[in-house]
Amino acid sequence: MRTDGNPSKARTFQCRPASERNINGGKITVSMVTAKEIKQMEEEEHRKYHKRLIYVFIVILLVLFGGAIFYHYVEGWRYLDALYFSSYTLTTVGYGDFVPKTDLGKIFTIIYVFLGVGMALYGLSLLASHFVEVREEFWLKQIGKIKFQYHTKGIWERLRSIFNFDRQALVSEHQHSIKKKK
Repeated sequence: MRTDGNPSKARTFQCRPASERNINGGKITVSMVTAKEIKQMEEEEHRKYHKRLIYVFIVILLVLFGGAIFYHYVEGWRYLDALYFSSYTLTTVGYGDFVPKTDLGKIFTIIYVFLGVGMALYGLSLLASHFVEVREEFWLKQIGKIKFQYHTKGIWERLRSIFNFDRQALVSEHQHSIKKKK
C-alpha cells in the first residue's frame, strides 16, 4: 500500500491480476486499485454473501417441507406431526415420540438426516463466518485508530534517568574519595 506522500489523495493499492503477469515480452503490468474500488468490491462480496445465505435458507426450507410432505404421504402422519418430526430430525434433537414405521420411511430418514443436517450445518457455518468477518473488520478499524508511541531511549538511559545517574559526577566523587583515603 502506498499513499504517494500526500494524505489528501485517495489511497492506491498495487495488485497484479493473474491475466496481466507476463505481457509485452515478460514485462509485468501492475494495475492500481483505489480505496473506493476496494470498497465497491467489498460491497459486491457482501451482496454475494447475502444471496448465498438466502439460497441456503430456501434450500433448508424446501428440505424441511419436502420431508414433511413425504412423511405425510408415506407414514400417514398429519402435516403438523410430519413437520414436527422433520424439524427435530434436521436439528438432531430426536425426541423419539414419532418414528417411521415403513421401510421406505426408514430409508428416506437415513438419507434425509445426512442431507438435511449437512445443509443446516452449512447454513450455520455461513452465518458464523459472517459474524466473525464483521467482528474482524471492527477490530481492524479499532486497531487502526491506535496511536503508537515510540520510545527512543534504551533501557540504560531510562534507568539512569530514574536514578539521576550521572557518570562524570560518580567518577569525580570516586576520585575524591580515593584522595581522602590517602
